Amino acid sequence: MRAFIVRPFGMKEGIDFDRVERELIQPALQRLRALGHDVEGGTTGEIARAGNIREDMFRLLVVADLVIADVSIHNANAFYELGIRHALRPGCTFMIRSETPHQYPFDLQTDRYFLYDAANPGARVEQMAQALRSTLDSEERRDSPIFQLLPNLQPHGRQQLVKVPDEFDTDVKLAVKGNQRGKLRLFADEVRSFEWDQEGLRLVGNAQFGLRAFHGARETFEVLRSAARHDVKANQRLGTIYQRLTLVEPAEHKETLLTQSDTAIERALAAAQTPADRAEAYALLASNEKSRWIDEFRAAPADARQAAALRSPHFARMLEHYLRAANIDLNAHYPAVNGLAMLSTQVALARALPEVWQDTVDDPDQAEAARKARETLVARLSSSLALALEMDEVMGRRDGLPDPWAVASRADLTLFTASAKPSRVAQAYRLATATAGRFDLEATRRNLGAFKELGLFEPGVSAALEVVDAAIATRDPPAPPPDRVILFTGHMIDKPGRPKPRFPRTRKAEEIARGMIEKAVRAEAAAGGTLLGIAGGACGADILFHETCRDAGVPTALLLALPKDKFQVASVQHGGPDWVERYQSLCDRVLPSVLQENEALPGWLSDKPGYDIWQRNNLWMMFTALAAGARRLTLIALYNPDLDPDGPGGTGHLVGEARRWGFKPVELDGRALLVE
Repeated sequence: MRAFIVRPFGMKEGIDFDRVERELIQPALQRLRALGHDVEGGTTGEIARAGNIREDMFRLLVVADLVIADVSIHNANAFYELGIRHALRPGCTFMIRSETPHQYPFDLQTDRYFLYDAANPGARVEQMAQALRSTLDSEERRDSPIFQLLPNLQPHGRQQLVKVPDEFDTDVKLAVKGNQRGKLRLFADEVRSFEWDQEGLRLVGNAQFGLRAFHGARETFEVLRSAARHDVKANQRLGTIYQRLTLVEPAEHKETLLTQSDTAIERALAAAQTPADRAEAYALLASNEKSRWIDEFRAAPADARQAAALRSPHFARMLEHYLRAANIDLNAHYPAVNGLAMLSTQVALARALPEVWQDTVDDPDQAEAARKARETLVARLSSSLALALEMDEVMGRRDGLPDPWAVASRADLTLFTASAKPSRVAQAYRLATATAGRFDLEATRRNLGAFKELGLFEPGVSAALEVVDAAIATRDPPAPPPDRVILFTGHMIDKPGRPKPRFPRTRKAEEIARGMIEKAVRAEAAAGGTLLGIAGGACGADILFHETCRDAGVPTALLLALPKDKFQVASVQHGGPDWVERYQSLCDRVLPSVLQENEALPGWLSDKPGYDIWQRNNLWMMFTALAAGARRLTLIALYNPDLDPDGPGGTGHLVGEARRWGFKPVELDGRALLVE
């Protein structure tokens, strides 16, 4: 989340504005981060790149999630920038001023301010942090007098002023191509400090969603939502992500996840401006009700499932949402075909169970008329959907290829056409499943399986299931995640001339290190389940970890900050020929993953202060461990806390970051290596 500070500079009219930022504003932002808002930023003074500073200032005033404006004195620049912000953004502009009796403009005298003591600005850090938090958490966030006066005025889209760097877009595409989920989580963490953070997060989150990395995608879109609460697409995506998580999380978490999905979808619905967005939101709500409906009737005895399905309130809400979505956007295939499926289900169950059907309508005497009305609606919806799909086939082809979603809807429509032969249903599903991935196939099978259990739409359902099951059998199942991941970090062999030894280049020190690592690894293995080890490849502790895991039968992933040869020069070669040989053998046995091509950071990261390849490498290894999908995460660290001066890229840095992300820390005291 981006902050921008509007203020005078230096000492003016008895107020040291540099001191106010140093002792009040920046500490308040730091405290705000501790309260759960990842806010970074400063003034125009932080703009280091060449160019027109006014252009940069305009852009920051528009894209900043929070603007703090100090209007203690008559400063033309501050008032000019405040006016731009009020004209272009409706909310999250936080005004402060000194308690000293300076005169401030009449037009601003009715506004609310946070007051500070210019003689002791740091005295109110906590109060300012809480006030900033309240501003960011405000549901409406409208503090601009212009947007208050014109409530229907819409702000300009950020996309007109902010562009994701081409190099970043390329890096995301390469990570997707290599299924590098850890890199995508790293990118999501790194973009948060840039002015294009929201656009970057959206790009990464959609990439994670496409890879079905739903846990990472949830985290990315939740961060995006915290900065753009009323972003329709972000909330729609979150609604879908929470739905998908119900398929991979334990069953006892399902209702909580569905509730979180409902909440995100309701936010999207409240902010939706177009019929397509409203239709999408109602269709997603219907999908959640469908999941609850299936669970409900499946819990009933086999001979009572039809009655349970017809009586279910989830069924009624699901049908209402699908039909509302189809009515809002008649060109939306998904809600229309699902509305048709559920209407057809209701009609079929009403025919089979007339007494139960009477219980579900308001006037039992009109039950027969109500059923016939629904039969008429089925016919009309079928005709409307068939026409829409026919028009899509004629007008909606892209590059000569049919829309795959339209093909899938056509297969479903065929299933619910009473005159369709089973062979025709099967052929329609062959076309629909030809290019579908395993995940989509399993979702289709879930719907068909529900109809099968209810004894509906036969023999078409059986014909469709045979085709779908055959297609699933040809797709490789996703590899199950390990039960436990061990992330390892440790000191490498001391370079010649190191003033204070840390990992001496001696046989004794190596034996001690190996024994400590082996004990820790075997303790993790004894806990049961499948394991995966993750570590770098530096001479010393890293290579010892990989060798220990090999001997214990634990597979490992080798993550290198640089390409194999460059990494050897930087982090292996000083250990001597034996370590080089062992490193090369490790690379032959375990295919390395590489962070970047050289020590210089990518161009899109050049504006990130205090950041280098080694700090980035630590975070990449940690996010790769998180992205593995394990239920248990352990960090084994062999390091000497008295001699860890390497800073943000050192072993101690990774220990701190892993603790912050919930890894179980197993710290091996590196001081034991300093034996005579």
